Amino acid sequence: MELDNPFFHRGPIRDPRFFWNRTEEVTHARSLLALGQSVSIVGPRRIGKSSLLLHLGTDKASNVDAEPRQDDTRWIYFDCQGWSTATPETLYALLLEAMAAGGIILPDDVPSSVAQIGYRTFRSVVMKVAAAQGRLVLMMDEFESLSANPLLGAAFFSSLRALATTGRVVFVTATTQSLGWLTFAEPSALSSPFFNIFAQINLFPFGVDAATAMFRHFSAAAGAPFADTSIDFILDLAGPHPFFAQMAAYLVFNQMDGKTGELTPTAREQVRVAFLAQAEPHWHYLWQELQPVDQKQIALTLDLATLPPDLLRRLHDLSMVIPTETGRRFLSPTLESFLAQQQVDGVLRAPPITIDTTRQRVLVDGQEIEVATLEYELLLLLFTRTDGVLSQSDIQAQLWPEDAADAENQERLKSVVKTLRRKLGDHAGLVQNVRKRGYILGDGGWP
Repeated sequence: MELDNPFFHRGPIRDPRFFWNRTEEVTHARSLLALGQSVSIVGPRRIGKSSLLLHLGTDKASNVDAEPRQDDTRWIYFDCQGWSTATPETLYALLLEAMAAGGIILPDDVPSSVAQIGYRTFRSVVMKVAAAQGRLVLMMDEFESLSANPLLGAAFFSSLRALATTGRVVFVTATTQSLGWLTFAEPSALSSPFFNIFAQINLFPFGVDAATAMFRHFSAAAGAPFADTSIDFILDLAGPHPFFAQMAAYLVFNQMDGKTGELTPTAREQVRVAFLAQAEPHWHYLWQELQPVDQKQIALTLDLATLPPDLLRRLHDLSMVIPTETGRRFLSPTLESFLAQQQVDGVLRAPPITIDTTRQRVLVDGQEIEVATLEYELLLLLFTRTDGVLSQSDIQAQLWPEDAADAENQERLKSVVKTLRRKLGDHAGLVQNVRKRGYILGDGGWP
């Protein structure tokens, strides 16, 4: 069956034909679950955790060569989102409801719809079902909602662990942070051993080859294969991130020439504008996940080779940075450009120059240069002047306020400018002299 546009996914992928490139993760998870080991799926927002949960128990998923599910295993999906204030009794009832919705036949003495149920009744039902219908895999999506629930203490999570110790129930949780991290964030759950029974599987963006194969496969299946230039353009916008790649590919598919798979320059610009409008809110969320000190470090330099290891790990965990054969790089040039535009208190930027006003530092191309006090103050004046050329007399009045009577003495200002330009090296031309008017920070073209 051909679709007009096969890149339509914005939420979880439910159709196995479109579930792509998670062979290793699915195989690993199924192997662990078959051994009775509970599994924690960890990854940032929109990386595909929900899609993976939905396909763990399917008989066959596209491009997943793992063994199909065992006949004696019953897979139950439960979305925890929206239940951050539910009581334990409400959640036990909801889990039974999810089991019934997933095809589990509940005992006759269990009401088909009940608002609350006690743990003893819940456990009795689960054990009867597991004995009669097979091992239960309880897949709990957006599990943070439960760990942050103030009504759920260690006793609730310990009750879930007690089910796992029977060997008839295993759990799969999906979270943006590791379960170990959640125990520190939510002290009320810290004492429960429930969080210690999981093997963790992390989800990251696809590799470039896998993303490229996805673009080729689905565009060809829809009858309009992407040209290589269109695929390169998608990767430039989105990188190999599954969510952003789907978004960019969808826009490209709608705008390209169906016969050649190419985009005109006008179409490229339309796609870029539409993609940024949709992607930037998600990037803003990721940006806010960083600590202010980390935001400042990125604002000072986007050179990954100079960032602290702990910040690099955080960027990697957020899928903002990906590994390559030659080292780490940002997910995409478009994301890197977005990061370069973020405003941070205490940082002024006019690429390739950056000023750290809190420590009075100047960086050029991400590398700090030594500047004297007058050179720093001159550069700061040029940075903060937003209404055109800064006259020599204004500069001298700012740099030497005690010598207002000698404000027309230009030689000392010329000396500061000359020294500053020398320290700027290849970028010396950014400090420009506008004849008979003064100085400006720019890239040429002034009269």
